[in-house]
Amino acid sequence: MKSILLKNGNVTDAKNCTTHFSDVLIENGKITKVCKNILCDDCITIDCTGKIITPGFIDSHVHIESSMVLPQAFGEAILPHGTTSIIADPHEVVNVAGAEGLKFFLDEAKKSPVDIYMVVPSSVPATPLDTNGAGKFLAKDMAEFVNREDIVGLGEVMCFPDVVAGNKEILDKIALFKHKTIDGHTAGMPAEMLDAYVKAGVQNDHECSDTESMMQRYNKGMNIYVREGSAARNAKDLLQYAYDKNLDISQFAFCTDDKHLATIAQEGHISFIVRMALKIGFTWGQVARMASYNPCQFYHLENKGNIEENFIADIVITDANCNKIDLVIKGGEIVTEQNIEQNNDTKFKNTVVFKNLTEKDFILPERLKNVAIELVEGQLLTNKISLCDGEWQKMNLLATIERYGKNGNISTCLVKGYNITNGAIATSVSHDSHNVICVGDNAKDMAVACNRLKELGGGYVIASEGKILGELPLPAFGLMSDKNAKETAEIIQQLEETAHSMGVNTNIDAFITLSFVALPVIPFIRLLDTGLYDMIENKFL
Repeated sequence: MKSILLKNGNVTDAKNCTTHFSDVLIENGKITKVCKNILCDDCITIDCTGKIITPGFIDSHVHIESSMVLPQAFGEAILPHGTTSIIADPHEVVNVAGAEGLKFFLDEAKKSPVDIYMVVPSSVPATPLDTNGAGKFLAKDMAEFVNREDIVGLGEVMCFPDVVAGNKEILDKIALFKHKTIDGHTAGMPAEMLDAYVKAGVQNDHECSDTESMMQRYNKGMNIYVREGSAARNAKDLLQYAYDKNLDISQFAFCTDDKHLATIAQEGHISFIVRMALKIGFTWGQVARMASYNPCQFYHLENKGNIEENFIADIVITDANCNKIDLVIKGGEIVTEQNIEQNNDTKFKNTVVFKNLTEKDFILPERLKNVAIELVEGQLLTNKISLCDGEWQKMNLLATIERYGKNGNISTCLVKGYNITNGAIATSVSHDSHNVICVGDNAKDMAVACNRLKELGGGYVIASEGKILGELPLPAFGLMSDKNAKETAEIIQQLEETAHSMGVNTNIDAFITLSFVALPVIPFIRLLDTGLYDMIENKFL
């Protein structure tokens, strides 16, 4: 491994939130000197005059499965944007396949060009309200994973009512990981539950969608993961407030949660939040603290997250505004397309099992013609709205189909704000149970889309007038492609364009938005395979 000398750069000290003019020497994968006037005869020397030298960015909470590719391909996609490590919650694959899925994912993570640390999913199933593939994933099932070095904590604890009520199942899981990090998830949680939730050991939250909820959690000492994904775009308001109020940034980190490859290719990954923070007014030292150093502290990752002697040489070189990533160094090696691009040849069994569907399977119950799910642009939240007589005929139809061959459930309702015309879209990516979601303006195309989805073993399908207009097979557990990142991203982008050409609201992500309409841990109304559920009234409609 050739030594690298970075000359005359503006080096961030993420620990102390400062920036200083310096050289950086990298030898055998580590940073060995940070000072002025370093000399090295046998080094690759890179002139960094006018550039920022900062530690590699870290995504503090991400579901790789939502990228629609395997860990190796996901690493290929994000590394050029400066993300060198991630904390992944394989909640989706474990919901589908349990311990088998987790073992598979940990093995696949070793192939990735970025460092992947994982938290063990805490809420499988997310609720008892719908049907998943794995059934319950209990503390006894987690025990074999808890002491692995690549396992850094317990995944987002979504069942906050159970935590507050002292439910043994979730408290056993928290106790098992008490020496590691306990991730939170508080979407829809009443403020009066917060004290008990924090007291139980939950340490962070990535679900703050407004400044009021952020401050409630911040004031209780929780770490705030500022999120900017494809569907949930919360970072700007939260960061602006944190800057204006001069909040303690040692409690902040950045995450994407769920972000499509097409969005990553277009705007970047954690780098997108970095640019946003800089534009708001945070200094590079402060940004490096949030983007790199803090996550390492939160998850007890040693010798990472700073430009410091004896630290691992994960480094980003960029301009003052982070508009362009000039160079990424991972583990002391300069990243190029040649040393990150690989293909995966793993074969998968089909996990998508349901009967062949017809138009008759998409009948809307009479009692549901006066209510609809309303999508909220830029948020994962949904609203429950009442409809006037006859208004239902102008709405898109939404369906959730149980896809594990367990009970054959199919439920339908109306949805406002999606706006597809003359066709249907189906997906097997549907947090957290990952049943099939389909939306359309006619039942015939909905049946065509769903049946094709079953043939593919999962994925994305667009149908119109009885024909398939586009598709992305996701054979890995019905969640992920076996293609490389570039090819998958291109297909996703084409499908997005097709969807929007069919009238789908251009202010929403056509597919990720669908992936959350059956998630009953985020307010306010969701369509499960078991029926339309009102989270406020805690009942099926």
